[in-house]
Amino acid sequence: MEKERSKSQAILQCKCPRCRKGDIFEKAAFSINFAKTYRNCSVCNLKYERTMGFWWSAMYMSYAFTVAHLITVMVAINILTQERPALWVFFTAILGTFMFLVPVYFRYARTLVLYLLGGVKYSSNPEVWEEEGE
Repeated sequence: MEKERSKSQAILQCKCPRCRKGDIFEKAAFSINFAKTYRNCSVCNLKYERTMGFWWSAMYMSYAFTVAHLITVMVAINILTQERPALWVFFTAILGTFMFLVPVYFRYARTLVLYLLGGVKYSSNPEVWEEEGE
């Protein structure tokens, strides 16, 4: 029998909040189609977009990730360099790392919003899934 995932493991692996087995995203994080999200869970049939415009709230979470990233890179550059570097160093470091992390921020923002605001409770019992429907 398969060992149950913890909530933190399910979030890190971008799994369904109700069954913690089905994938939320169709493609890998670093593919061209990293943003493609399944409409429903393939295991428990949970509808991921809880209400119309549900994913808009993920935009704000992604913004918070971006601000934290910006501050972290700026502080790291200031700590690692002895004198104040040129402005292009900041821009290059921030944009270079940010472009790499866009898919990660996007996916975790959506996953966290689904877990925190989706109003879905975990259940390993398939009978509960059918009773709850969407």
